[in-house]
Amino acid sequence: MAAQAMIGKLAALAGVSRSAARARKRTLFLEFTIVFALVALVLVLLVGFIATRYLASDIRATALNDSETEVTEVVGPYIARNLSPELLAAPLTGADLAAFDTAVRQGVLSSRTVRLNVFNSDGVLVYSSAETASGVTPVERVPTQAALQREVVSVTGTPSSLGEPGLESYTELARIGVPLTENGSTQAMGVAEVYRDFTSIAGNVNAIERSIFISMAVVLGTLYLALVIVVRRRSNAISHQEDTLQSRTDELKSSYNSIIAVLCAALDLHDNVTQGRSRHIAETASVVAWQMGLRKEQMRQIEKAAILHDIGKIGVADAVLAKAGPLDDSEWVEMKRHPELGHKIINEIDFLRDAAEVIHAHHERYDGSGYPRGLKGEEIPLGARIYAVVDAYVAMTSHRPYRKTLPHRLAIEELVRNANSQFDPEVVRAFLEAEKQGLLDDEPGRRNSEASLTATGSGKRSPSAAGD
Repeated sequence: MAAQAMIGKLAALAGVSRSAARARKRTLFLEFTIVFALVALVLVLLVGFIATRYLASDIRATALNDSETEVTEVVGPYIARNLSPELLAAPLTGADLAAFDTAVRQGVLSSRTVRLNVFNSDGVLVYSSAETASGVTPVERVPTQAALQREVVSVTGTPSSLGEPGLESYTELARIGVPLTENGSTQAMGVAEVYRDFTSIAGNVNAIERSIFISMAVVLGTLYLALVIVVRRRSNAISHQEDTLQSRTDELKSSYNSIIAVLCAALDLHDNVTQGRSRHIAETASVVAWQMGLRKEQMRQIEKAAILHDIGKIGVADAVLAKAGPLDDSEWVEMKRHPELGHKIINEIDFLRDAAEVIHAHHERYDGSGYPRGLKGEEIPLGARIYAVVDAYVAMTSHRPYRKTLPHRLAIEELVRNANSQFDPEVVRAFLEAEKQGLLDDEPGRRNSEASLTATGSGKRSPSAAGD
């Protein structure tokens, strides 16, 4: 059956959508993990970098400040006591150099203080522990002018960046320049540059950096596990709620279907013409609504209205419904009451109320010549406009007591001919597009040969009369 094929195709589309939704749920946790990992990694790197830079800077500054204090208060005065202004006039030589070098090695150089350079006030290098120890001549340069102005100047860096050959075995050095003054004098007679080993400080900074990153990794892992537990518990709770809701939905759906079945059974007993046709109209109308891009709620509304569109015929006399020939004027008045009767019946049922307006307008015509209210164009609910096209097609391609079945081709031509008058042209186009895509294949009328009778019954009932 075309209806079955049609609904099958829609069901397949819906099945794909549901499968995609299930796949999306399955990948939600993985997506959460990936996003969390990326965000956490960026945060760890950023916070770790800031924290380690701050701590490294603080540690270096503290260590350098301690070194400055020691050199200023201890080393500077010691050198000034052992080096008179006269000796600073030119580079030390001979016995003066030997005596001062001995004093330096006994009172200044150590495992931490690895080199001493002394400049006079003219910036001339008068002594270097490097030259006396290994014969390596320091690079000629001028000491920091600030030190000559009685300021302590310090800087850290690698031996190459500080321009001191022979100290490449040290990872990092601190160079501290202190002014040399005589007691009671305010004028600097020279500058002492003390080089101290900062390798241990750099090692401590690296150890602290590792500790920070390890600590943050532990915190991150703990937080991640906590979030995983929370998400899984919440997911399980949501799944349980979904199962409960689905169970209740199934119960409501069963009750809903039972009520509709009772209404349809009552109508079928009263009007044999409608037997089996309402379901077929509902299925076809759902396809056309889907073709027009309507939402699920709108499709369900149209389907309900299509199934129950003639429920108002319960209030129409049996003689009118069963009459084989054309209806007279009084009988037509009776027949035209059924949309309003159907509206009143369905409007009293809460879960069917949204279909009441479609049922009320299912015999309105696009040009305003329909009944019961003479609505025109878009004044007619879209569901009713869709129903009108589908009902007319099914009516024309189905057997009726008052006329014979039309072939599919002629029924389509009738729909096109009545577009803009009886039918909404947009709905007709959607119907034709669905038919072209094969969603409406093998309709009842298509099983009739093209040689079938093309004549319609006489009187007020016609192939385009949408079912009455």
